[in-house]
Amino acid sequence: MANDNLKHDVLRIRMDSATLQLLERARQYVDLDRSKFIRQSIREKADAVIAAHEQTTCFNNDDWLRFFALLDKPPEPTERMKKAAALYQDIVSLHEL
Repeated sequence: MANDNLKHDVLRIRMDSATLQLLERARQYVDLDRSKFIRQSIREKADAVIAAHEQTTCFNNDDWLRFFALLDKPPEPTERMKKAAALYQDIVSLHEL
């Protein structure tokens, strides 16, 4: 079975001396070699960026309460919703032939 943790890809980057000194200073505090420190830092930053972009942040507490209340007890469908559902069923049944 192949090991998914094998490191085959190489990333070469250029950085100014101030950034390199900062990296060296920081990695010594956590006692990691340069490669491991860079990989760990990239993962932490990437996780934070992804989380910031993929989580729903526009809801306040009242919004969440309303959202879950509507899931528990949805309103009756409107006439427009019923027509849309019927149209959808017509379209789907045509494609099943």
